[in-house]
Amino acid sequence: MKLSIKHLLLLAGLAFTAPSCSFFEVENSIDPNNPAIESFITNASRIQINQLGIGVQSVMRNGLSNFILVTGSIGREAYNLASTELTWTTELLGSTNGGFSATTLFNGYYADYAQTRRRADIFRISAENAAPGALTEAEKQGIRGYTATVKAYVMLNMLNMQYKNGIRIKFSDLYSPGDMLKPGPFVSYEEGLAEIRRLLDEGATQLTAGGSAFAFTMTSGYAGFNTPETFRKFNRALAARTAMYQQDWAGMITLLNDSFLSLTGALTTGPNFTYSTTSGDATNPLFQQLNTTASPRVAQDLFITQAEANDSRVKKVVKRTSSRALSGIIGNYDVYLYTTSTAPISIIRNEELVLMYAEAMIQTGKLADAVSALNRIRTSAGLPTLETAKPAIINSKDGLIDELLTQRRYSLYTEGHRWFDMRRYGRLAQLPNDQPNHKVYDQLIRPFAEIQWDAKNPQ
Repeated sequence: MKLSIKHLLLLAGLAFTAPSCSFFEVENSIDPNNPAIESFITNASRIQINQLGIGVQSVMRNGLSNFILVTGSIGREAYNLASTELTWTTELLGSTNGGFSATTLFNGYYADYAQTRRRADIFRISAENAAPGALTEAEKQGIRGYTATVKAYVMLNMLNMQYKNGIRIKFSDLYSPGDMLKPGPFVSYEEGLAEIRRLLDEGATQLTAGGSAFAFTMTSGYAGFNTPETFRKFNRALAARTAMYQQDWAGMITLLNDSFLSLTGALTTGPNFTYSTTSGDATNPLFQQLNTTASPRVAQDLFITQAEANDSRVKKVVKRTSSRALSGIIGNYDVYLYTTSTAPISIIRNEELVLMYAEAMIQTGKLADAVSALNRIRTSAGLPTLETAKPAIINSKDGLIDELLTQRRYSLYTEGHRWFDMRRYGRLAQLPNDQPNHKVYDQLIRPFAEIQWDAKNPQ
């Protein structure tokens, strides 16, 4: 049986979440608009390689909305007041007995990110076996490094959501169709981080050998990061983020120095996911109209009431004309981080790198350097320096860690960090509960389909 590339990409993504054997019994078909997969993974033309590269960039955005909504809720940054789906304000916030249901909707990110991993693998294999003369060896190296970076990005998000459940880091080779859907074992959180770090390091080496340009079109969101050399700086930034979770502070400093970190440059510098209203593209999934009554995303009030005076970052939320209440949660402020339906979403930017640098300096005892970095963030937000505002903490490691977490809270608001930050510092109990029966989870449940997949494919 021959599958079209469209069919293969669909199956490859669903393979991570829907292991039922009967589901994958696809009828034979010949579709002139979707050539057989063999023409992609064994004899791809340069045009097909370009199409696959653009496709990977597109699907890399998938999963982000669910990821942000879930992390923001558990991290007590913002709530999704969806009256048609009360589990957002009950189950997710810990008010139901027994924790998450086996088929919870909150693992939607998992399927999307898993699909991106598979598509990146298909892209890499297609480049390896491209038609003679279609790609130079340097261009193949660039694609290897690019796909390794993409896979590492989604794997880190998956791993942080699953935490001690771990994730799968290996699968059967796509060259063996009969074994294509067989899973590898789950590994621990620490082993997952190590594999992600290894993948990023391997990708960095490949990008170094990737020549002067990629063999596929990069979207405008990667302006400044659209060649193997400049994309490598993005790779190193992701590796630094991974090192942070590993608490490898010395390694984190080295990686930051190899990234696009600038202690004096624009804090907004970095690659972005882009959106448009063009047919076939997608709009920003996190944009919402102000004062909407249809599933508004509202801020947890402490983001406003605990902010320092004159902190410009509180403008990320806007006071509603009327409060919205659901399941005992009262929303007074709309999240308004993205003001149009085509606004880009940052993947990682210099502001986060400066904060990571400050953390590494704190953890290695270089407190003066940490204070300078934190002051860079504070003054950009309209706040006075620490020497003026909080002189008592400038020589205190504990005090500066508190300050770091506060600055990360406001600079990276609802971008998928607060929950993980409080967890890695053992502070989940400090997150607020809006109702007496609420509790803060430390991880999501393993997707039910993954459990079923293992049952059908015993190790």
